Parts: sequence; structure tokens; C-alpha cells
Amino acid sequence: MITPMRRDGNICGIQQAFINDEGHKLDRKMLGRKGVIRLSPPPEASSLPIMSSAQEKDMLLLGEGFETTAIAIQASSLPGIVAYDVGAVQKWAMEQAEAAHKPANRGTAVPVIGVLVDRDISRNGQRGARDAISSLDEAGLAARYLEPSIQIIGGPKGADWADARQELGPDGIRAALAQCIDQQNNLAAYRETHSHEVDAALAIQDDHKRASGIAAVVPYMSPRQINRALEDPYWVVRLNTLYTLHMAGRTEEIDRAHAKNLVEDKIPAINKRAVAAFQDRFAPYPSKKKEVSMQQPSISTDPNDSRDVAAILGLPDNTNFDNPIPPQTPQERSHNMEQQANTPQATRQYPRMEASLKAPDETWYQASLYADKEGQLKGTVSITNKGQSLDERHKVEYEAKNDKKGRPFLHAKAQIPDRPDVHVFVRPGAESKVAMVSFTELKNRKHQQIEGQGGTLKPNEAARTAGAKDKTIQAIGEKLGVNYLEGPPHDKEKRQYPRMESALKAQDGTWYTAGVYADKDGQLKATVRINHQETGLDEHHKVSFEEREGSSSGRYYSAKIEREDKPSVFMNVQAPTMKDGDIRIARTDFTEFHPEEEDKNKRFDRIQGQGGWLKPNDAMLAKGDKDHTMQFMREKLNVDPVKQVEQAKTKAKGVER
Repeated sequence: MITPMRRDGNICGIQQAFINDEGHKLDRKMLGRKGVIRLSPPPEASSLPIMSSAQEKDMLLLGEGFETTAIAIQASSLPGIVAYDVGAVQKWAMEQAEAAHKPANRGTAVPVIGVLVDRDISRNGQRGARDAISSLDEAGLAARYLEPSIQIIGGPKGADWADARQELGPDGIRAALAQCIDQQNNLAAYRETHSHEVDAALAIQDDHKRASGIAAVVPYMSPRQINRALEDPYWVVRLNTLYTLHMAGRTEEIDRAHAKNLVEDKIPAINKRAVAAFQDRFAPYPSKKKEVSMQQPSISTDPNDSRDVAAILGLPDNTNFDNPIPPQTPQERSHNMEQQANTPQATRQYPRMEASLKAPDETWYQASLYADKEGQLKGTVSITNKGQSLDERHKVEYEAKNDKKGRPFLHAKAQIPDRPDVHVFVRPGAESKVAMVSFTELKNRKHQQIEGQGGTLKPNEAARTAGAKDKTIQAIGEKLGVNYLEGPPHDKEKRQYPRMESALKAQDGTWYTAGVYADKDGQLKATVRINHQETGLDEHHKVSFEEREGSSSGRYYSAKIEREDKPSVFMNVQAPTMKDGDIRIARTDFTEFHPEEEDKNKRFDRIQGQGGWLKPNDAMLAKGDKDHTMQFMREKLNVDPVKQVEQAKTKAKGVER
């Protein structure tokens, strides 16, 4: 398959993709100079349902790869720009920002730019998308960060919208993309509503008052306002902004240029926190974004600078962009948007075999390997030394071999510029219960082994959970004769956090398990898992509860679990009335919500099953009265977890066996 790349409307190069009979991409090459290509939706494409924001209908998608962008265009019926790689995404965004500042282009209609994010394990895709959005936002152009949900598994490198189409099907990707656009539009509307508060805080003349007011408005900040705060001449303003974003898990929204300035800041407190926040930011790809001097004046907020040129985007000259700002969201939605802005996104762990070796000079050599869907063992080799500012990651492929005595082993080579190559060997350990990893450097055509502590190959948590189903564990067993399912138990105990835990088994065999806890601010939260082993269902959700007052049941707490391709589920925590003599016990109930039902009585479907009672775990009992969840249960629900356990033990002693 050959696709053209264009600059200024002319073909400047091509991309060649080589595809086999099964439709799998074997390789791709680029010839000529890099460019972009504009794609229009095919006539048969179905448009997305109308979202809460009217701006969605004027959205232009922007993505790295042809396949990813084309699939999103087909699913949404929105036009798009294929930029071919993350660097081109950043460059295209910068070109639009530069064009927007030209006087001749002011007032030209322009759509919202929906940046299709590749959720890379290396985080290069996410950071490149953030940089692109920052460039657009600085010029007053509206942009949306469209990242696939963590429920999209993808492959060893990460996940993109092409993976969403493969895993969810045509209807599933449309629903997932629509939900993502809606969430980002709502978040943008929420920040727009509070934008004047941020501008007011940044405009305070007194340095100390401006610094103290910054933390309160950081959750509302757009990328442009974040950049303005990070360029403030008063160092406490820069520190407070960085600190608040770091605590909220939002440092990824700081573009590379400003992150670099923070790392190089002469104020020790800023430098130290910036190094901790951006320690893995500057490898391996350089940014295409221009470096910003800390003394550079703040970016203009003139509304006349907030339009792009239609010709560059390939739009008709009469495109109408006079859409009103979305109406102010209700209080509950504002609260949800604030929670989203302050909640870091979790990263999915993929099944791997991992080994680490620490050399005498404090250099760490780490190897990981996994089996792809064809059974080929691949992985990464990491070489790090903080004292020497050494931080390298190399992708490798393992080859199965036999030594002179016929014993099997795996071999991979990490090619390192300007230094000896590092070779990785994986061999069965004593009694073939585990595998051992060793590293060598090739010097003068001889392998010199790197001595150190460690080297035992272990499955990570995801691989242990998958067990016999994991392809990597199967491949290690086939190629090396090491069966990790029969090997020694993992020696690292998983830390237990204080929780009230419950498990409910529905009539169809689905398990609803939850860990309920109160944070330091007294907010009741939970982690919920919904799984069914036979069907392969396995969902993980984090929720926050709101206090409710029932007509007959009294006080209870409710949270809504949003699911991408299944009905939403409401989870309630309450303490039902017990019979005389029994201690009050809290329980969890789950109810599916079906808004499409015309009969209001059928919209809520209570999930019937066994269990659901909340019980304190050992960590919560060990912490006792100091635990926030213990205090919450006693004060809010009149439930005493300690007495609950004591009563259970007393009843157990009285049972005849």
C-alpha cells in the first residue's frame, strides 16, 4: 500500500506499507521528505451522536499513523490529518500556531483539533500530543486530547485507536471515541468557565498574593495558562504551579520546553522537584517544539489571535466557526471534571518476565522479555546509573540456541553506539525451577561477563495472574524447560492497604469485588473489579461516592461505574437494619442502569447474588482507630469493624463441628 505525503499541496514523499495475505503489516518505508495527508470520511461512514458540545461537529482529527487516523475518521465521519509520526504531529501543530498569529489570518474559521493519542508504554505518543496541544492552545486554537481508554489492551508497545477498532468492533470504537470526545469537551467547558479565575490570579501584582493564589486555580488551568504561570518571574509562583501539578498527576501536560526550563532552573527547590517529575522525559526522541526562554513575555490572550487559516487546513473559506461557548455545566458535573483533572491516569501492566542485575559500579542492567502473538520472544534491555546520568533502553529479540553440551539458552544483543554491544543470555537455573539472566560486553571479540548481584528471571504481577494462559510463561517452558507454574512462590509480598472488602457473586457467575476506603479528606472511594473467568470479562474501576439519604434505609453512599460497552452500574454502600443482638454490618449492592427503557421501573436492575458484606482486612484492623476508613464507618454508618470481627469469631466458636 502506497500513501502520498504532501507539503503545500504538493506530493513531497510516499510511505510504503508491506502487508501479507492475512492483512498483517510486515514492514514500512518512507521515501522523499516527510509531509502530511488530509483524509475525508468515506460516504458510508456513520457520524458520531451529537455530544454536549456543539463544537464536536467541526472537529478535525490529527493522528500519527495512517491506519490509526483512517480508522478514527471512518468511525466518526470527521475529517482528519495523517502526520505519520509523533514529530510530524508536533510540527503540524506548530505550523498552525504560527499561521494563527499572522494578521492576514485573524478571524478565519477553524475547527477544533482532536489529537488522536497513541498510548505508548514509552509515553512518547502522549507527550508529543501534549506538546502539540500546548502549541495550539498558546495560539488560541481549540484542541482536544483523545487517548484510548486503559481498557484497550493493544500490544507490547502500547495501544492506539486502531487497537480499539480491533478489540471493540465498529460500534464499540464509535461509542468509545464519542465518549472520549464528550469528556474532553466537558473538561474544556469546565476550564473555560473558570478561566477568568485563573487570569485574575495570574494578574495579581503582589508577588506573595499571586503565589499563594496559584494553587487554588491550578485544577482549572488550560495548557496556555500553565505555561504563563511557569514563566512567571517570581520563583514561588513557578514552584507552586509545578508542585500542584505534580501532586495532581498532571505534569505530562507541561510541554517539553517548559519542563526543560524547570529542570535548568537556578532555584534549588524548583530544580529538585523538576528532576523528580521529568527524570524520564528527555529520552529518546528530541522535541520539535521551540525552546522558550524564562524571560520571554507572557503569550497574548487577545481573542483576535485565536483563529487559524482555513486554507492550511483545507477547509472552505466560508466555514462558520461562530459557535457559542458550551453552557456552564451543573455543579455535579463540575465536581466530576475537577476530580478528573486531579486524578492521574493509571498505566496498564502487561505480562512480562523480568530480571535485574546490579554491577559493582552501581549500574543496573535490567532485561524484560515477552512472547508476541506469533510466539517470538522480544523485550527490552535497560542500562541505568543515576550517578553517571546513564539511562538507556534498547529493544531486542531473543533467539533460541543450544550450547556445545546441547543445553538450551536464549540470546539477544543490544547494539549501543560508541560503546561495546551488550549481550543477554537466559539459561535454566538449578533444577530448572527458574531461569537466570547474565549480561556480557563484547570486547576484542571476546565476551566479558558483567558481574553483579541479581539476575533471577521472574514473572511480573500480570504474568502471574495470567498463569498457564500467559504466552511468555508457555514459551519459557517450551524453549528452556523451566515451568514457572511449579516453581517457588514469588518472594515479594504485595503491600496491603487498609480497606473494607466485599465480594458478590451474581447468578450468572460474574464476580463483583470491591475495596472500599476513606481518604485523608474523609471522601469515601473504592476500587471495583468486575470479572467472569469463563467469558474473559475483567474490568477494573476507581470510583468516588456521594452521600445520599434514602426514604426508608437512611444514609447511604452511591457511586456510578461508567462502562464503555456495557450498561452503567450504580454501587451503593449502606448498613441495613440487623436483627436484635447483632452488630451493624455494611454491605455493597450493585444495580445496572438501562436509560433506554421506557418503563421507569425497569431502568434500574438490581444484581442478585450471594455475598456483598463488607469486612475489614488485616491492614485496617492493625491500624485500628488511626485508620480513616475505620473512623468513617463508625461516624457515618454507625458500623464498628472491630466489633464486627469479634462477633464473627464468637459465632464461629459456637458452631458444632
